Amino acid sequence: MPEDSVRIAVVGATGQVGFPLAQSLTNAGHDVTAISRIRTAQNGRKLDLLTDAGVSLAFCEDYTDTDAMIEIFQGHDTVVVATRMNTAIAGEVGGHIIDAAAAAGVTRFVPDEFGTHTLALEYGCGTLFDVKKKTQERVIASGMNYTLMFTGGFFDYFLPNLRLFDRITTFGDLSIQFATHDISDIAEISARSVVDSRTVNKAVQIHGNVVTQTEVVEILRDCWPDYGFEYEHVTTEDIIYQKEHADPKLVSAKGGAEPDRERAGINYTIWVLGRLSAPNHENTLNASHLFPDYVYKKPEDVLCDRNFVFGDK
Repeated sequence: MPEDSVRIAVVGATGQVGFPLAQSLTNAGHDVTAISRIRTAQNGRKLDLLTDAGVSLAFCEDYTDTDAMIEIFQGHDTVVVATRMNTAIAGEVGGHIIDAAAAAGVTRFVPDEFGTHTLALEYGCGTLFDVKKKTQERVIASGMNYTLMFTGGFFDYFLPNLRLFDRITTFGDLSIQFATHDISDIAEISARSVVDSRTVNKAVQIHGNVVTQTEVVEILRDCWPDYGFEYEHVTTEDIIYQKEHADPKLVSAKGGAEPDRERAGINYTIWVLGRLSAPNHENTLNASHLFPDYVYKKPEDVLCDRNFVFGDK
């Protein structure tokens, strides 16, 4: 290990963010422990790849088991939480992981954010954001140093494609600007940020690509002029209605984690309020300023990629 190696525990290390983040941290020479609930048929291949790369594995089936988590966290400098998040999960497990990290003597904590800049939101924008804001307050009150990673939207979900969806869907105000990035860039910038002394007790906003829905749909059409895409638009009025009246328990979105009302609150914050990112927030560092030489993958790079847009279709 290099002299500046940090010992880092990644909770949820086989997830969409956790897996490439654990890889990036390991590639940078850090001592990484990948924490997962159990080994399954779905995550087994990723666990094997992490092991082959030199990552240590730890399992805790119940993240609310504070004593078990304290034992796992012992000797680690930093804990990064990258579990798949919704209000129920955040409310149930977040506090236990924070308490365990503090009790184990962890010096820096990175809560499960990796999306909307919740630090800059007021309470009431959405149930998930309210829970995340309470988690931030609990981290700050714990006495541990922290870094908050705000990544903007993932390409997979914020760029139009037919791999995950049946048609191209747009939302609310098509002229609202939003930041969106490839998961590999999110992982690399996050890996750099959570070990950087400049980011202690700061938020980091990844802001490498800023586009509108109109612009990305135009790129899609330019890349595939002969394909007859189906389009659907969810109006601002419908988003506002669903935020208040959608089913608070039903998860109807394909591959979704959030119940319908919670998802509507997310759409309201992003596509009505235009509040996905906040690079100018008073306690926020822009990743493009922290790492000015880093080159981000562009939306057009993937929207012209057949595999990204169509997958097996």
